[in-house]
Amino acid sequence: MAKPPLVSVALPLHRSRPFLEIVLENLQALTWGNLEIIVSDRHLADDTLDVLRSRFASDARFRFLEARDHLDWVGHFNLLLAEARGEYFMWMAHDDSYPASYIAKLVACLEEHRAAVLAFGEVEQVSLDGFLPTLPFVPPPVAADEDWSIDAAVRCLTLWQLWIAFRGVFRREVVARSGLYIRPTRGNVRADVYWVFALSLTGALRFVPSCRMTKRFHRGSGGAGWRFGIRQSLDACRVLGSYLDDFARSPREATRAKSVVYPWCLVQGLLPERWARGLGIATRRILLPSAMRAP
Repeated sequence: MAKPPLVSVALPLHRSRPFLEIVLENLQALTWGNLEIIVSDRHLADDTLDVLRSRFASDARFRFLEARDHLDWVGHFNLLLAEARGEYFMWMAHDDSYPASYIAKLVACLEEHRAAVLAFGEVEQVSLDGFLPTLPFVPPPVAADEDWSIDAAVRCLTLWQLWIAFRGVFRREVVARSGLYIRPTRGNVRADVYWVFALSLTGALRFVPSCRMTKRFHRGSGGAGWRFGIRQSLDACRVLGSYLDDFARSPREATRAKSVVYPWCLVQGLLPERWARGLGIATRRILLPSAMRAP
């Protein structure tokens, strides 16, 4: 039996033809040999998968998956995670850009810090059409030498843009051992954020300042149509509560975290979207002045 790769990189495609050049640039930058690259399309609405299969047919690191089962993004991401064999794993979005050193730096961080479950770098946000607002990058509200705790996890969830860490590299074994896959939410709104929070209950998140990637927002982005109202608030309490029940170290820790997380969810759903966003920005400026850069 062949030795498993060190890293699995999963590329979920969906109407990806407009971003083909970005995808090719990212894949061609993956010069590291000890990895597998899983490319998957569950809708086959264009020929992107065929183009990539033809381009990389001779590269043994590639695996191509296709079906017309029309999985939503949560189902698709979980499928790729279940298919992977590497010790480390990352999802590579078709419309984002990753420098050649991205994976190596994050894997090196995880190799050095064995208590960490996920490593991530800075995310530069770019709006292609002005449809979605972007925010300047803010380092996580956790000191590099701070002992990781459930308080740090809750702080990252409630005071920071936790989806940024979703762009990182994590230990696949942690997920495989505990069954920590992404849980669907109402409309799958913020399912990525809540999953990262769940992962942070199992170990530390490590920020690598020297590592940087670009996230593009546009009208076709997965989260472009997301809205957060009271129904999403109640659902957020359900999903986050289930993660805390399953992965917090003790019922007492779970209860203490819920006393912060539940009001945070409900306030966001009750406030108008613009007010909720403004409150979040103001909170970060007040509580994290040294980390907040001017917009």
